[in-house]
Amino acid sequence: MTKTQVAVIGAGGIAGAHLRAYATHAERCQIVGIADIDEAAAVSRAEEFGGSAFSDGVTMLEQLEPGAVSICTPPKFRLPFVEAAAARGIAVLCEKPPARTLAETEAIVNAMRGQLLQFAFCHRFHAPLLAAINLIRSGKLGMLAQIENRFAFRFARAGNSWFTDADIAGGGILIDTLVHSIDIFRALSGDEIEAAQAVLSTTLPIEVEDSASLLARSNAGVLGTLNCSWVTPVGEAFVRIHGTEGQAVIDYNAAAGLRYKLADDADWTEEHFDEPDRFVRQASHFLDCVEGKCEPRVGGEDGLAVMRVIEAAYESAGVRR
Repeated sequence: MTKTQVAVIGAGGIAGAHLRAYATHAERCQIVGIADIDEAAAVSRAEEFGGSAFSDGVTMLEQLEPGAVSICTPPKFRLPFVEAAAARGIAVLCEKPPARTLAETEAIVNAMRGQLLQFAFCHRFHAPLLAAINLIRSGKLGMLAQIENRFAFRFARAGNSWFTDADIAGGGILIDTLVHSIDIFRALSGDEIEAAQAVLSTTLPIEVEDSASLLARSNAGVLGTLNCSWVTPVGEAFVRIHGTEGQAVIDYNAAAGLRYKLADDADWTEEHFDEPDRFVRQASHFLDCVEGKCEPRVGGEDGLAVMRVIEAAYESAGVRR
């Protein structure tokens, strides 16, 4: 089998996750290039994972013409790289959030019309989440009523990174982290969000929100309470799913990634998972798509749907964008 040549634009933390994931699939793909405006960072990554280092992503795509590229830059800088990839027929795995705004996301999706575009909502590949979706679809939990989610931790680099620069990131924790929560809600409910109301707060001396809560309702009436924070030192990462016949909990920090209890159960049923992490599974799925085996699990329309909710959330909170 011919290996897919893969390049990565960006050499930061999330780029490292993509590179490590591709490296686990060395029998299927070859990392041929890594680009970053900090060329030393690109060189360092290339020394670790292979490939050539570049200081400019467009130049890299022009010279190497890989079969696929992960775009792991901050949101402000993604569109030109997507357009460069689209012009050369290169498949794109674009990090989340898709862009800073819905309009920029539309431009990305339009540039890739008719070509392979996947957005990196990595939780779609988290084994306990997939098991929870199957549990819901089986009907064991009854009719879905409510979904709770919290992703919270203390962000040590707040104020010292692009994540808290509104011009680069598009906002704060709402667009950076709660964007995952929105996609998780969509995946679990199997439905779109018809109404969203957000409240935001800023505790740190930064220009963007560092805590956010979103109340959502799906078209079918499922309610979601989605919360995230950069300022709480006791980290939490969980999803609670409430149905008319039972409850399920996805706990990212527990040995049992999923547990559930039905109406007549005396005890909780625990499910343990010994599978590759979500980044490895995400890369595998992307490569499957590149090889023509399937369509992206999280494609352009998913990115647009999530960003419509992000826009509505900021608008409800009185934030002009």
